Amino acid sequence: MTAGGDHAVSFTGILEPYLDMEGVRAVALVSREGLLVASTGSEEYDFQSLGAYAAATLSQASDLAGELGSPPPLSVSLNLSRQGLVLAPLNRELFLVLAGARGILALAAGDTVLP
Repeated sequence: MTAGGDHAVSFTGILEPYLDMEGVRAVALVSREGLLVASTGSEEYDFQSLGAYAAATLSQASDLAGELGSPPPLSVSLNLSRQGLVLAPLNRELFLVLAGARGILALAAGDTVLP
């Protein structure tokens, strides 16, 4: 687990159950500013960079939703050729990043995955 201070220890119990979801290899708790609060799972991810890019992506998705006259997204999923990401806001300050298998994570976010 990567931690951002003493408070991160209390987040372990919140993050670890997400690893039980089929296809999820890593989960991170990130601030809207892109600062990593806590993470657990596969060490294949650079959680510091992932958090920063994920925050920028979520911000852009929120801006796009606003341009379309919609409230901020409930989640954002990225289906890449070999993996997927789900960005899910928890509140005004924090969001979750789920990383793992391409199709499984999109389904976890409620999206339809085409082959």
